[in-house]
Amino acid sequence: MAIRAFHPILYVADPYAERDFFALFGFETVYEGNEFPGFLAIECGTVLFGLSRNRDLAAAGTHDGVRWQLLVDDVEDIATVCSQAGHECEVVVEEGGTTHRARIAKVTSPNGVPVWFEGPNEIS
Repeated sequence: MAIRAFHPILYVADPYAERDFFALFGFETVYEGNEFPGFLAIECGTVLFGLSRNRDLAAAGTHDGVRWQLLVDDVEDIATVCSQAGHECEVVVEEGGTTHRARIAKVTSPNGVPVWFEGPNEIS
């Protein structure tokens, strides 16, 4: 058996607001059709996931236990995009012993999903 890809689906109250948020960071809509109303698929490079309207699952606590973390080349680019679009962005440094140090831009999407954009390891 071989697993070829991982395509999670993010349940949100407003998939279109979420799509517009992720478009700020280079994502494009690759699927939107009448056969699945309220469902979109977005993609940027090798990252592909779905956005699905589900008002029941988008309640408080839905995203607890999951961290949406995307690897990026430049955290400052993310912070600039957030600033220009009016999204709050906190840049922090994550350290792991003597082998890992990376800047992370923490942003909350329009549907309340915490999204972390992690820059390159500055130690390697």
